[in-house]
Amino acid sequence: MSKKTSLKQFLMKCGRFEKVYDCEQAVRNGRVSINNKTITNPNYFFNSKNALVKFENEKIKPITKLYFLMNKPAGYLSQKSGNEKSIYDLLEKLNLSKESIKSLFAVGRLDKDTEGLMILTNDGRLPDKILQPENEIGKKYYAILEKPADKSRIKSLEKGVKIEIDGETYTTKPCKIKIAGEKESYITISEGRKRQIRKMFEAIGNKVVYLKRVSIGGLQLGDLKAGEFRQLTREEILEKLEY
Repeated sequence: MSKKTSLKQFLMKCGRFEKVYDCEQAVRNGRVSINNKTITNPNYFFNSKNALVKFENEKIKPITKLYFLMNKPAGYLSQKSGNEKSIYDLLEKLNLSKESIKSLFAVGRLDKDTEGLMILTNDGRLPDKILQPENEIGKKYYAILEKPADKSRIKSLEKGVKIEIDGETYTTKPCKIKIAGEKESYITISEGRKRQIRKMFEAIGNKVVYLKRVSIGGLQLGDLKAGEFRQLTREEILEKLEY
């Protein structure tokens, strides 16, 4: 028996919408039909295997799943933005259809000032594999600090420190830190709270002045230049995540 999917999920896989809200509104406004019957419930479940789905009377179907590694430059947002530079402004250099480009989203965002490895995909199942803390996928960063690293404080950082996330106190999980120079460190965490690494070093009286993600699991940034992409298969990504 084929697995059923919601109309909303199906449409998002077709690359016609950048936001779920826009997708839901299109359905509610009667712009989508299944087997020539207008459906106005975005959460309507159906067997998509042999279904004829149309958007504004045009047949549509899910696009091929895509997987890219990207070296995000500093100064770019990880989400779509109408006013500031975004990684989505760089996607035009990929030889993809507009629908395919619209379908891509970032897994494991980096803040505007941080550069380095990101994964872009349209595979909705991949984020849980990477982002769920229980999977313990290590994210390794290279950090340059404002002041020399204090070894005793670094040890406390490895055990976990209290930081503030969205107005609430949060204790970070244990991490691994390797001192690479007087003011340089590599830090590997298995979670990814907002501006977490910057806040962790602030908690021990230091400050990050440069931050770059160099790996996610076994996926390495390597010699990928800033603003450039490298395409992978799902199998390659999963193999590297489970290395």
